[in-house]
Amino acid sequence: MSLNAILNTATGALSANQTALRVTSNNIANVNTEGYHRRVVDFGPRLTGSVLSGMKVEEIRRIADDYLARESASAISAQGSAGVLSSYFERVQDLVGSLDGNSSLGARVSSAMSALTQLSVDPASSARRNSAIAAVTAALSAISGMASNIQALRQDANTQLTTGVGTVNGLIARIYELNGRIKTALSQGDTSTGLLDQRDMAITELSKFLDIRTYEQGDGRIYVSLADGTSIVSDLSSELRYPGPSAVTAATSFPSLTLQRINPEGGNDVGPAVALEGRIRGGEFRGLLDMRDRALPDLAEQLGLVGSALVEQLNAVHNNSSSVPAPASLTGRNTGLFATDALNFTGNATIAVVDAQGGLVQRLDLNLAGIATVGDLVTAINAGLGGAATASFSNGALSITAAGGNGVALLQDPTTPASRGGRGLSQFFGLNDLVTSASPSSFATGVAGANAHGFTAGGTAEFALRGTDGAILRTFNITVGGASFNDIVTSLNTAAAGYATFALDGSGNLTMTPASAGARLEVKNDTTVRGATGVSLSQFFGMGSAARQNQAASLAVRSDIASNSSKMALAQLDLSSTTVVGDTVLGISDNRGALALAAIANASMTWPATGGLSSGAMSIGDYVAQIMGAQSDLKNAADSEMAFRSDVSEEVNARRTSVEGVNLDEELSNMMVFQQAYNASARLMTTVQQMFDTLLDVV
Repeated sequence: MSLNAILNTATGALSANQTALRVTSNNIANVNTEGYHRRVVDFGPRLTGSVLSGMKVEEIRRIADDYLARESASAISAQGSAGVLSSYFERVQDLVGSLDGNSSLGARVSSAMSALTQLSVDPASSARRNSAIAAVTAALSAISGMASNIQALRQDANTQLTTGVGTVNGLIARIYELNGRIKTALSQGDTSTGLLDQRDMAITELSKFLDIRTYEQGDGRIYVSLADGTSIVSDLSSELRYPGPSAVTAATSFPSLTLQRINPEGGNDVGPAVALEGRIRGGEFRGLLDMRDRALPDLAEQLGLVGSALVEQLNAVHNNSSSVPAPASLTGRNTGLFATDALNFTGNATIAVVDAQGGLVQRLDLNLAGIATVGDLVTAINAGLGGAATASFSNGALSITAAGGNGVALLQDPTTPASRGGRGLSQFFGLNDLVTSASPSSFATGVAGANAHGFTAGGTAEFALRGTDGAILRTFNITVGGASFNDIVTSLNTAAAGYATFALDGSGNLTMTPASAGARLEVKNDTTVRGATGVSLSQFFGMGSAARQNQAASLAVRSDIASNSSKMALAQLDLSSTTVVGDTVLGISDNRGALALAAIANASMTWPATGGLSSGAMSIGDYVAQIMGAQSDLKNAADSEMAFRSDVSEEVNARRTSVEGVNLDEELSNMMVFQQAYNASARLMTTVQQMFDTLLDVV
């Protein structure tokens, strides 16, 4: 080998080892840099023609394990979803309280029932009445407060989703931009460009929000899609769009979260937007959608059912009782009915006018099955009471007023009680309610399918059917036409096109059965109106999930009773077939109304399947305990899932780091090897120099 050949070999080795030392130094310097992948130098023989002439750097290789990268993204996505659920169920647990907590929902309801039981011992005691009112008010406030806080949690989830959309769009744009730069760098031979690390970090960050899959392309770019194959980054970029509402209530119908593909050349949209709610399987977005559209509405509906049952039970007793002395006037709530509407009552009820001492002034026994319309009921009352009291009906509300400083009270017949939709005469019209609410506690309207619907022709209502994954399954609308409630039901079924089936049951409830189990109905817009009552179609029948959720909202003891406990109806009319005018029919020591209120605590009620809880017969206290137990189970399951997903993510990350990350011991060992090789190459060059000098001296 000539001296020139030896010199070239040494020079090549010197350069190669210098490159290796630089790469090793970079590795050591970035040992704590997040997302950094170690680089290794691949050496190869250098050939001059077919003659071996030393060594060279063939490639500076970036260590990346595609399999572990995909598994890491999947684990991070699952952890993101589990983390959101665990966080929100923790906050829900704080709302409902623990089963043995003194301030829990169950404790508040139990305290109210206990106070009513104590009241029945001595209904004349103002202290006991005030205590009962305070306890009932506290229970109602707890239910309404929790209902309000649930909507606040939904708003928080929606706000996080809105904020996340902006972050995700930034990451998508970043990945797309890096794809182009990486393609250029690789085409120029820079196979270890730091742009690859930047893109991997962006992909890791994106996987926190969405369940993504990546696909390496031959030119160095990476295509990104959702787990179901929906493309996010390819030759085209994409943008998430979500015009989310700034305020959230039970009635909020959320717009779709969509993905719009964009041509990067002109920035114009390509093709239609794709709704994402039903396509997202993991990541924080999945957890936020599950809480906002399923878990929290489930709990809100359960609370609504508790509020509805408590109000119905309290008002049923209170409307069949009377204060002493009896009130001079009873004014009901807006029922949405006309005077010309069919009365649709069965059974019997008695209206009595009594004086201040509880003596009977006038009595009217009504056989309601024989009265055709609401207007006929008013006529019958006015005729039967002969001026001792007068009844009127205006804008859907019935009122009865006694004359001459007397009072008025109603009583259900003990054998054949009056009933429309399962409620008595006074309760149906709300003449003597104990509890008021923002939403009707019952939507058993008592109408029959053949009855005239009474809604103004041409009014429209728009609905959306949302699945358990948050996806809108169908939007549809109806225009009021026809004459009967059957015509309304037919219009709804036609518009729903098989996605849901509507029917009117024997109590006048409008029921909806979705084709997709668990789907919820949302009212997007409703301009229908039932004459002068101002009641819309959705309000009349309580259509949509919001109506059930709102049954827990704004619950309160009637204001005049709250300020004056003597107005509580704790006695009942004492009537028989032999009772005559002048007999005492109301007494302050009568505790039958109070006993009936106390009996609510142990009364078994039939609870429909709601919000994931199965149907069954139990007391209101037992149902509340079931709600609290279910929430505790959900929280524990979410915590366990979070712990499991965290462990999986940590394990995958550790394995990925062991392959792709920097090992200081290994790098220091390599540095010593490359330094010695560099020194050897330098020594070889020195030796060649000395040999050249010797030859020159000889010459």
